[in-house]
Amino acid sequence: MFILVETKENIKKIAKMSKTIWHEAYQAILDEKQIDYMLDKYLSKEAIKDQINAGYQYFIIKDDKPCGFASIRVDDKVFLSKIYVLKDYRKKGLLRAFIDKLKDYNKPIYLTVNKYNKDAIKAYESLGFVIKDSIVTEIGQSYVMDDYVMEFSHDI
Repeated sequence: MFILVETKENIKKIAKMSKTIWHEAYQAILDEKQIDYMLDKYLSKEAIKDQINAGYQYFIIKDDKPCGFASIRVDDKVFLSKIYVLKDYRKKGLLRAFIDKLKDYNKPIYLTVNKYNKDAIKAYESLGFVIKDSIVTEIGQSYVMDDYVMEFSHDI
């Protein structure tokens, strides 16, 4: 279900999938120019390679076919950097299955999520994540990421 990305072919698949997924997920939240800018900055083949070289792990999420991807970085905590699933594969338990995989690290899990991405926030909350902070990060070209920091609560 989760394939560790170790080949140029899989990096290319993620970069291609990300264009479809991001336009589906963010068209109501961000303008198209910002989406394209962020795709190039964070999910181009080169950006993904650079992140892998910096210690991030990427996974292709597979159901009957590749249908999404995720990225994590593990230090003293597990940072869920990215998890995106094609529209037709959402609400099938893939997010829950990936979070369950992350629990195996026995470390706190945290992520950032766009404050206006209500569906994602609700999905994370249903899995036991709670909002811990609010941050605004400048990303260049006068764009910002306006996010909540959410952390998995082992108490739920």
